[in-house]
Amino acid sequence: PNIRVSGRAQVQYRASGGDSTAQFPGTGVENGFEVRRLRIQTDVRFGDNMLLVIQPSFEMGSLRMRDAYLRVGLTPQIGVTLGQEKSPFQRYELNSSNNLLSIERGVRILGLSGREGLNDLLVNNGYGSHDLGAFLDYAAPGNKATVKVGVSNGSRESATDVNNAKSFFGRATATLVTNADHQPMLQAGASFASRDRAICQTLGTPASTCTAYYADSSETTTGFGVDLEWGGFRPGFHLIADFATGDNVPPAQRKATGRNTGNLDSASAPVVTFRGVHAVGAYRITTRGPETRLVKIVEPALRIDYLDPDTDTDDDEGILLTPVLNVYF
Repeated sequence: PNIRVSGRAQVQYRASGGDSTAQFPGTGVENGFEVRRLRIQTDVRFGDNMLLVIQPSFEMGSLRMRDAYLRVGLTPQIGVTLGQEKSPFQRYELNSSNNLLSIERGVRILGLSGREGLNDLLVNNGYGSHDLGAFLDYAAPGNKATVKVGVSNGSRESATDVNNAKSFFGRATATLVTNADHQPMLQAGASFASRDRAICQTLGTPASTCTAYYADSSETTTGFGVDLEWGGFRPGFHLIADFATGDNVPPAQRKATGRNTGNLDSASAPVVTFRGVHAVGAYRITTRGPETRLVKIVEPALRIDYLDPDTDTDDDEGILLTPVLNVYF
């Protein structure tokens, strides 16, 4: 086998302040250092057709297993993946945290609670991020188009299934425009998710948790998304945009067991319709000088996130604006 080991450590100091509200009381610890991400990834290739990926994560005393899957290429264009990986939903979520234009994908402000951006809602409802399952993928010659479909537990990261129902996902992407070097300039994608919601049988403490589920009872919610990307992680303008809509279980009705979130306390629990858009644009400027120069790249960026968690309720929308300046040494 050919073995490649890589990894990343993202350490940050953060502080917050603002007007006092019920969601941001202005009390408690509002600054500190933390290890945001610390991940080690091992890619093991067996010949030309098999790839094993293992990625544990160590974050502030928490050991998690992120990617853990085996992909077997059946033909040069078709492959099957078994194990744990990200569900194929939302372009910015599928981008590695190595290459984010903004540090966060969602709303993460020290001291602030009870607020969600589009990415938060998708992950908390089980449409995005990691799950265990099996997927079939197809890539057209030159990767001009890709299709990925499959089934997963629905119980999310590193969790055994709590009911007999399963979740289904599908995603298609296409490269519409390339540059003179045959690099993608305009890419588009569309995603579909049908996530099964387990019904809680025994409430835990606090009441937002669940200790047991009905094995043969579940509800299903669906999500749809379209996305595009202009440019890439190279000099010049780069834009990533996602639009998503579908079913949302309001936070007050969600029941969770560990990272298995967004389940229901009863089959009659309310489900509403959400709609949101997320866009982050950046312009990468390469500095001039010798290779030993301190600053290699300067990249100003702006992120805009709009979310309406319940389209039938007035004045509940949220807008998140994030100005960014990335400096690469």
